[in-house]
Amino acid sequence: MVKKCVACCNRENRSSNISFHRFPTDRIQQQQWLTRLKRLDIKDVSNKRVCAIHFDVSSFIVQSKKKKRNSGASDNKKRLKKDALPMECISDLRLIDCGTQTDLDMISLSNLFEKLTLLESNIIDFSIDIERFQNDDYNINYFTGFRSYKIFRMVFELLQVQYDEHFIQYTSRDDPALCHSKSIDNHKLSAENQFFLFMIRLRRATDEQELAVYFNISQSTVSRMVISWTRFVYSVVSSINLWPTKDQIQQALPFEMRKNYPYVRVIVDCTEFEIEQPANPQAQQDTWSTYKNTNTPKGLVGITPNGIVSYISPLYGGATSDKAIINMDGSQSLIELLEDGDNIMSDRGFSLDSKYTHLTLIHPPFLDRQKQLLSQQVLQTRIIERHRIHVERCMEYWFYICTFFTIFDEPLVKIL
Repeated sequence: MVKKCVACCNRENRSSNISFHRFPTDRIQQQQWLTRLKRLDIKDVSNKRVCAIHFDVSSFIVQSKKKKRNSGASDNKKRLKKDALPMECISDLRLIDCGTQTDLDMISLSNLFEKLTLLESNIIDFSIDIERFQNDDYNINYFTGFRSYKIFRMVFELLQVQYDEHFIQYTSRDDPALCHSKSIDNHKLSAENQFFLFMIRLRRATDEQELAVYFNISQSTVSRMVISWTRFVYSVVSSINLWPTKDQIQQALPFEMRKNYPYVRVIVDCTEFEIEQPANPQAQQDTWSTYKNTNTPKGLVGITPNGIVSYISPLYGGATSDKAIINMDGSQSLIELLEDGDNIMSDRGFSLDSKYTHLTLIHPPFLDRQKQLLSQQVLQTRIIERHRIHVERCMEYWFYICTFFTIFDEPLVKIL
């Protein structure tokens, strides 16, 4: 195979005395070479070469071979020093005497060039993409909430299966009618990097303009992409049935729960999170939370007795009470999923309407007119709270992995 220099047009031939050199095996040195040669577009350097004209004379070690058997002469072989660094074109760096007889020596020029390439590399490193973090689980967790790149990739591939059935609608936030169908793959960013951007926006709440700089796209593109991916992902995950059957609940019922509350089907709690103040006065009123002292949407989450998320409600305004949410009826309500004889475990803020006589709500006892709880009531409270704590621990996990998929659900859109 003919050797060719990656930085110029030189090729290996018999009449030329130019030597060609491999890239170092150290990845950091490889990056330094590519930066100096302005060839950061090269990903695989295993078969790439750099010719000798890109190195200073001081970069070589001259080794003498043994004398040939039938010759008195010996051959000299050029070998690069371990710390040798190339330049884009060393042959163009000449010393020119001006009228003032000012000389620019090679060392000064080399230092200036090194500073320039360092600044250029810093600019390049400012951008991010998923390929950069494939072996960096710490930053994958920081940016996306997934524990590792392997899990991130697994979720992405589950969504990727739906590509043939769903089209991303790149939609204007101001005018939803202004949209055009565009395949996920038909974009400057790869589909995986689009999903990465989407997860950063949701996990870190990173500003859209900041994401535009990171991914080298416009802010309006980031905005449309986040909205489009939210709709696409929601259309996929909302079709997944999280609600287990009564037999499945019984088979996985923990021993202590089986002993104290064998008919508990679901453990529930409400959560809410801060949002920007809506412009509409009625929406401001509907989303105002006295508990959080800000505007929030509120949702109900349910888990099985062994701690698996089994129910995620639509989102309602922060002014909606826990009692009102649990008593909601309709196709997406918790009440519609429960069967005769099922028990619901909750805290004191929940209560069921009298019409739901086929269901039982288990919660810690109230003081009523007592000065303090009876010993039996204290014991009951401790047992309930010990089981309920799982749903509270699950909140943060559920919020980042599940809640954002329901942010653009219909009830929330009507409120805001």
